[in-house]
Amino acid sequence: MTRQLIIDKPFDLDAILDGTQDFRWCPWKDDWYSGVLNGNLIHIRQVGSVVEYRAESDLHALLRSYFRLDDDIYAIRADISARDKKIAKLVEKYPHLRVLRQPDPWECTVAYICSAANNVSRIRTIVESVADTLGHLVELEGEVRHTFPTPDMMLEAGVRPLAELGLGMDRHSKIIAAAERIRDGKLDLHYLSQPQVCYAEAKRRLMGCYGIGDKVADCISLFALDKMEAFPVDRWVERAMAGYFLCQEQPTGDELVMWAQDYFGKYAGYANQLLFHEQRGVDNPRPPKP
Repeated sequence: MTRQLIIDKPFDLDAILDGTQDFRWCPWKDDWYSGVLNGNLIHIRQVGSVVEYRAESDLHALLRSYFRLDDDIYAIRADISARDKKIAKLVEKYPHLRVLRQPDPWECTVAYICSAANNVSRIRTIVESVADTLGHLVELEGEVRHTFPTPDMMLEAGVRPLAELGLGMDRHSKIIAAAERIRDGKLDLHYLSQPQVCYAEAKRRLMGCYGIGDKVADCISLFALDKMEAFPVDRWVERAMAGYFLCQEQPTGDELVMWAQDYFGKYAGYANQLLFHEQRGVDNPRPPKP
């Protein structure tokens, strides 16, 4: 059964599912995408102002939350545009850009633990291989994929299956260490996503895990914990930010994040993604469509 989600704001599914925030989307057939979202296998596409999707159940509420369709996107863009001329130009250039609200912070945590020193294609391969190895099978319209394994599923399987995937950089140990903290009650990701938990506290808790540093913690905070002031700094954002510090030594690490949050305000995460998207396009220009 094909269901429809009406979109009344700027929206470009192709750009949103480009794999730089959530790594489980891939082209399927024709203009459809395939993704596994919160345990649901979904086929989805955009036709004008309508998003069509196929799934085993009604996922309207999940998708509205995931795409942040209830955000006042115009107010957010007005806020960050008023703070900086460059961002104002990028808002006009990329009106469809969105920050996703990923429903499974555990999957997001594992994905970004695996993101260090990896490109998007490799991260997608890793995340999919973890799901294929330890997740539950799901099927839709003849396609077979797997759900992402929970922390308990990973701990029950033990470290060996992850180690055998060849994730590199001791990532299998980092994933298991994070799962153990969740099991032991030292890390509650769903609690950290609540509005009463501030960004600084969420980031501090995340960085208590082996293998989670500043950038990874900020990615998890922004994409899965609803902390819109989070400002992940990778090589693209660092390059994009260089132009802001022509007359002084560019800050590094925490200093850069703190400066950006003060400068861009409570929606610094949106400004961050505009800068990332622009710089990534400069460094990796896409060939024109035939």
